[in-house]
This record gives sequence, structure tokens and C-alpha cells, in this order.
Amino acid sequence: MRAEDVAGMVQEARRRAGLTQREAARLAGLSVAGLRDVEQGRVTRPRESTLRRLAYAMGLSLAETHELIRAGSRDAGPRVRVDLLGPLRVLVDGHPVDPGPEPQRVLLGLLALSPNTTVGRDTLAKWVWDTRPPATAAESMQSRVSRLRRRMRPQRPHTEADRLPALVAADGGYRLVVPDDQLDLVVFYRLVDQARRADSSGDRAGAHELFERALGLWRGAPLADLHRLHSHPGVVALTRERHKAVVEYAANAAALGRNKDALPLLQEVADAEPLHEEAHAALMVALAGSGQQAAALAVFDTLRRRLADELGAVPGPELTHAHQRVLRQNVSARPEPISAHRQLPPDIAEFTGRATELRALRDILAGPPGDRPTVCCVNGMAGVGKTRLAVHAAHQLTAAGHFADVQLYADLGGHSAQPPADPAAVLDSFLRTLGVPNDRLPRSLDERTEVYRERLRYRNALVLLDNVASAEQIAPLLPASPTNTALITGRRALELGGAHTLPLGVFSAADARDLLSTVVGGSRVAAAPDDAEAIVRLCGRHPLAVALAARRLRARPAWTMADLANRLTADRLGELGLGGRRLTATFDLSYSGLTPDERRMFHMLALHPGADLSGTTAAALAGISSARAGSLLDRLVRERLLAVNEQGRYELPCLVDEYARQTAERAESEATREAAITRLLDYYLHTAARAAAFLLPDGWSPELVGGPPAEKPALETFGEAKLWLAAERADLASAVVLATAQSRWGHAWQLADTIRRVWGSFGAEILSGTCALSPIRPPRPTAPLSGTR
Repeated sequence: MRAEDVAGMVQEARRRAGLTQREAARLAGLSVAGLRDVEQGRVTRPRESTLRRLAYAMGLSLAETHELIRAGSRDAGPRVRVDLLGPLRVLVDGHPVDPGPEPQRVLLGLLALSPNTTVGRDTLAKWVWDTRPPATAAESMQSRVSRLRRRMRPQRPHTEADRLPALVAADGGYRLVVPDDQLDLVVFYRLVDQARRADSSGDRAGAHELFERALGLWRGAPLADLHRLHSHPGVVALTRERHKAVVEYAANAAALGRNKDALPLLQEVADAEPLHEEAHAALMVALAGSGQQAAALAVFDTLRRRLADELGAVPGPELTHAHQRVLRQNVSARPEPISAHRQLPPDIAEFTGRATELRALRDILAGPPGDRPTVCCVNGMAGVGKTRLAVHAAHQLTAAGHFADVQLYADLGGHSAQPPADPAAVLDSFLRTLGVPNDRLPRSLDERTEVYRERLRYRNALVLLDNVASAEQIAPLLPASPTNTALITGRRALELGGAHTLPLGVFSAADARDLLSTVVGGSRVAAAPDDAEAIVRLCGRHPLAVALAARRLRARPAWTMADLANRLTADRLGELGLGGRRLTATFDLSYSGLTPDERRMFHMLALHPGADLSGTTAAALAGISSARAGSLLDRLVRERLLAVNEQGRYELPCLVDEYARQTAERAESEATREAAITRLLDYYLHTAARAAAFLLPDGWSPELVGGPPAEKPALETFGEAKLWLAAERADLASAVVLATAQSRWGHAWQLADTIRRVWGSFGAEILSGTCALSPIRPPRPTAPLSGTR
């Protein structure tokens, strides 16, 4: 008899007793999810104790109880099971079977990692042989698959109804076709998904049981006996999923007051990943909740030192929050409801600078209701400290007695590796915090917004919405009462009616030095002021970059300021090490959201040698129309990968400039970059000559190399020519340097000669102040080409 038959018996008995699933589960001491699994045939061999409790709950007679137990214990037929959550194991008819020598085991392990999915022969061969596959790899693989099929075949008669796994050749590879309940990997993912849904619906006891069943499937590291697969992406990802499930299980156990249940697994994850802050935070809570507060504090101290020594970093918000909970002994089985003032994230201990911006925020938000804006937006490029400023300002305001009734916080994930937060889910959390019972939570987004705004009406409330993705995302989250204020952070400038906007740029030089002194130590900075100034300059006064560089210096007391300055000079992003990857990750998130055309424009800008450029120049560089270029440039400005300066010209921020050059080198071929530089030099040479023709008395018109640009600037008068030359004077000089470096001698000498002639006749007038001038700066490096012309 199969699990489906047991399921039918249980369903029939429950219905005969007139019980709902929830009622039967409560009487039997089971979770609703557990009973549902039995009734849907997902539990192949239910425990005898489970069946006895169900029989008692549903009032079965002694004979009916014995029949149910016998049905559950009968051999379910000739089945095959593959287990990879530990050493590879194959069970046929309930007995272990040897899959064969290591190459066959590796082959089966690879297919089991991607069940019901074709894995190409080349991929299989790469891992099976671990070296260059032999010429006979295809024949050898076919032979090994045949042997595996024979070993995985039940000895006793079976029918198609038994749903056996099958090794199938298809589409240039092989596929392991396996029913869901015959591969522990699939069962694990299913149980974890059920546990998450049960937990989110409020069935914490049911979620606890499901998490335990899922994690109980693990017998060790995935495919622990197949060493050559330990670095396989599937194995690495599976290990991470297990660690994530352990942390979620620990949070569930803490909510139930069963911290000890999760301790062994948490300790195992913390040992395996000594820098996993989320796991260590959960371990601290579990230890403190089990009465081991000293051990919990020791975990924090150990990890804090490890982060400083190995990464030059400080504990993140989650670890810091767990530390505060332990210190306050706020890890009880029934945690106290979160008070309004505790909704804000912890304040930043080493907050430095931003005095002007802080004063502006306080002046804006501390006014009486009706006079202050109901929405205030802080926006700026990645890593400039928008969240830090908003959180610090919020703490200062609440400390001064403002927004005393309610303070709510949500990270909306606008620029993160995960999808942006669903407003409905955020409102669910807000409404629970505001005291709405589970059974009265509205289902639709509009209804939740209505109840949310009603709950905040006439209350002095601050809602901090961090890392916003779009105006559409936050529209349902904005409170409506004049006594409420929403403080918003995000990279994009949002179009919200009546909102006050505070653009946030990089640090001032003084603020950047102060941050360096705060992290490294004032005496160390004072001892080498010039080198400290160089570090700040090389970091572009970018707050995150300065902080990462400072933490790295603090973690390496043997380094001098000059050592770090020299390293940053050679390779800023690379020399930041792990910190550099964290910095570039913030740019990656903006870059990944660009369309292919927007990315190409971003790459083209990296090829420009000047400090800034006009939209027409960008169009020539990319080989597109000015209208199309303007649209793409606006999108890059909106994503904070490009800035507009006081002259209305476009410029790449300091560190984004270097990121753009590195990205262009990887993404664009050398031929593409050469063609772009040719278009740029042709544009500058022919446009400069056209402007010179208006200015020079002899109507100078030499034969020029290259070709005229497809789209020319409007230079129809003497005045327009002067204005263009004044605006482009720095870039024209940079173009001569670029042409010389690329050995494009015709462009170099003709452009230099054009500039010389114009400046000889009209330099004083152009420089007299009658024209808007672009400041001359040293030409910046561009994405290099491997050769010269």
C-alpha cells in the first residue's frame, strides 16, 4: 500500500468525524502543515506515533487504528531513493546500493544536483574526469550511465505506477528524471518552502516542525564523499541554502521560546562560516535565550575582532542589534512588543560630518505640523551615506522629543541583490506593529493603505523608508495626515508632489579628513597630513570609499599613510581589496539595472579624455543622434552613475569614472573602442575647424583627416563659434593628448594647429570673461587600448 492509500484513509476518517484539518491537527497535537502532508500523500511512511494520535483524535476503533498503522508500515513497493545531503547514497527497495567507482558516483551526483534538467556532456566530462577528458569520453560516459541504470533498478517486479527514477539521454547530455519524494534535495526545498509559508501565516509551531524535518535530512556536507564536487556551484549554493534555513529556523525557535533546539545547528554554521554575521547574530540570541549571556557576548567580541583583522570592517546593523538585545536581556521567549521608538535602526557610532545637511534636515522636519513637509527625500549616488544621514537625523529628532508617538522603518531594497520590497508586505509589517490583529489584516493593497493611514491619523509619526526603488513603490506607504512625515532615501530623484528634496553629494574635504581621523586616529592623521590628504583625494571624498580605506589602514598598524596612498594611486578599486569589491558592488547594482544601450553609453563615456563633456560630444562618441544620447545620459544621471556640473556638462564622478573604465575594458572589444575614439577625434577636429572658419579672417579651411561628424553643433555665427571654443577649450587640449598617445598623428597636429591659430587671434577675447568657460583640468586616463595606430 502506498502513501496515497494512507492519505485516503486519514482523509475519510477525518471527514467522518466532522473535523476540519485545523481541528484534527490540534486534537492530535500536530501542525496543520504536517497533517496536510499526510493527507496529500507526501509522507511516504508516517510514524506510528503520528498515526496513533490521528486515530485517537478522529475516534477510530481499535481495529481501525491497527489497520491504519499496518497500512502505514507496509512496504511501499520497489522504490529507489537518491540522497546527496551528505555522502552520496542510493537506496533500492530500502537497501543501500553501491553506485560504482568514483567516476560513476560523480556522474550521478552531478545529475542529482540538477534533477529533471539536462546536463550537457561537456559539463559532465569536465567534472567526471577532473582533467582533460579522454578521446573516448562520450563512449565511456554512455557505458557508465548504463551501469548506473542497472544498479538503480529494483530486483523485485515493478510497474510504471511505482514512479522510478530514470537516467535519460537527451539534448546532448543526460537527465536524472526523479519523482519529488525520491531525492532528498527536492524534499528539502519543498519542506523549507512550506515552513516559510507556515511561519508567515502565523503557524509557528507548524513551521518549527517543518524546518526540523527539512534540516533533519542532512547527514553532512552535500556529496561529502566526492571531493572533486565540493567547489561545484550547485554544492556551494546548496550549502548556502542550508545555512539560510538554519538561521530562519533559529528565528522561529526563538519566537517559540525553544532557543536550545537551534543551538547545535547554529554553532555548526558559525564554525563553517566564521564571517557569517547573520548566523552569528542568531547564535548570540539563541545562547542568551538559553541562559548563556556570557557566551553570547563572547561570540560578538570574537567576531568583531575577526571582522577588523581580516576585513578592516565593523559589525553590521544586524549583528549590532543582536548585541544590543543581549545586553538588554531582550531575548525572552515572548519578546515584548516593539515600541515605536525602537523601530528605527541603531544610530551610527562613528557618524562624522554632514553638519550642514543635518542642520537642514532638522530645520525642515522639526517644524510644527502643517508647516513642515509631509515627505522629505534624501537622494544621491551609491555609498554617499544617505541611510546613515537619515537614521542619524531621525535619532536626533526623536531625542529632542519630535515624532514621539510612532516611528516606523522599512528597507525597501531599491538597490540590492534582492527584488524590491512589495508594498503590501511592508504594510503587513507596519499594521502588525500598529496593533492590527492577524485576523483583521486587510488582504488588498488599497485596503491596507487605508487602514495604515487611519492608524497614523493625528499622531506625530515618522516613517523612514530606506533605499526606495521608485515613486510607485512608496505611493501606498506615504502617510496622509499633516502630523505625519515620511523621510525617504534613494538614489533616484523621485517626482513626488510637495516633497522636499535634499541632494547628497560626496564629503567636503574637511568631513572626509574627519572621518579618516575618527576611524584611524587623530594622531596618526596629524603625523602625515599630506598623505592623509592624498588618501582622501584618491577616494574622491566618497564616504564609503574613505571609510573602507580608513578601516583597512586601522586593521594594518604597520602600514603608514604613505603606504596606503601609494597603493591607492596604483589601483584604487583593486587596492581596497575586499572593501573594493564591496564598493564596486554598490555600483554594480546600478549598472545591472541599465539597458544594453545605456550600458554602451556608459562605456563610451569612459573613453572620453576630458573632465566633462557636452551631450553633443557624447552623441558623437557613441555614434548616435543627440536626441537619443540625451535620453541615455538622463537615465545615467537618474541612476547616479553620471553627474551634471554647474556648466550643464556631464561628468563621471571620481570612483564611478574608474569603474566605468574597467567595465568598458571588459565589455567592449578593442575594435569598438578604437572606432569610438576615431569618431570623437573626428568630431573635435572638424567642429573646431568649422568654428575657426568663422573667426579667422582668411577663411581658413584646410584639408582635414577623418570625416565630419554625422550631427554637427549649431555654429552659424561668430558668437556661437566663440562660445563653443570657450566651452570645449579643455577637452580640445585633452583630445590632442589622446591623439598623440594613440599615435593618430594627423588628428594630433591638425587639431593642435587649429587651436594655435584660434588662440593666437582670439584667445584674449575668449578668455576675457565674455564667454562661459569650462575649467581646464588635467586630462584623465581613458579605457586603454592594447596597441597604437
